[in-house]
Amino acid sequence: FLFAWGLFKKVVIADRLALYVNAVYGDVHAYTGLPLLLATYFYALQIYFDFSGYTDMALGAARLFNIRLTQNFNSPYLATSIADFWRRWHISFSRWILDYIFKPLQMGWRNWRDAGTALALLVTFLICGLWHGISWGFVVWGALHGLYMATAIYWRPFQKRLHKAFRVEKTLGLRLWQTLVTFHLICVAWVFFRANTLGDALHVISSIFICRSSMSLHDQVLLGLGSTNLVILCSVLIAMVFISIVVNKFRNINFLAETPTSIRWLLYYVLLSSIILLGSHKHSQFLYLNY
Repeated sequence: FLFAWGLFKKVVIADRLALYVNAVYGDVHAYTGLPLLLATYFYALQIYFDFSGYTDMALGAARLFNIRLTQNFNSPYLATSIADFWRRWHISFSRWILDYIFKPLQMGWRNWRDAGTALALLVTFLICGLWHGISWGFVVWGALHGLYMATAIYWRPFQKRLHKAFRVEKTLGLRLWQTLVTFHLICVAWVFFRANTLGDALHVISSIFICRSSMSLHDQVLLGLGSTNLVILCSVLIAMVFISIVVNKFRNINFLAETPTSIRWLLYYVLLSSIILLGSHKHSQFLYLNY
């Protein structure tokens, strides 16, 4: 089930999102405004479903041999801060850079107190960016996450006082606001990670709220996705909310093992049928095979 679930996320969701993302980011100067924003949101989803799908396939393959690998994702886009995001995203890698890069730097600069911690974070994420590849896009992506984390050190005490003054501590509204802000900060960094050049990334950032294109948004969306693909993609993304509940329950309490055989096999059948019938026919490799 885990292997099939990972394959579903890859071929049904990530590869369909890639159709539009590749079309827009392949020639960003032909677009302004909402198409760029949509492509950026789609890429955030694409890289998550592609990479977490790859991980689920690895977890499932390992379990066939009675090996339990570490869970690598924990709903990262529900994070309420960048630090929380890195506790949820690529967990094995996050733990590695924490133990072997950040902590030694923090200990070495501990006499500088908060400034030492902030500098250690910045250097750690610059190295994290360079680990993905030698390009300005990866450097800026790493630098942005380092700046987010370093800034939070100085912002956090003021933030707590602000929340207390407005009496919004631990409220649902505050959590939703923090999740929304965190997601958009992550998306800004993804622009530099995905763009072909630094110039392309800067165009996306500067033009994402400008609409000067003579081509309608409808035409631009269909150019990248196709009407059939768009309907399938939207339906699948909505269904993902409900499917994820089942998957999370399965992972936590071995839900499927306690489910009647008929229901369990119905779920298998629906999942495999979706992969065969709804999977994208345009093959693309896993994104993280490049790193």
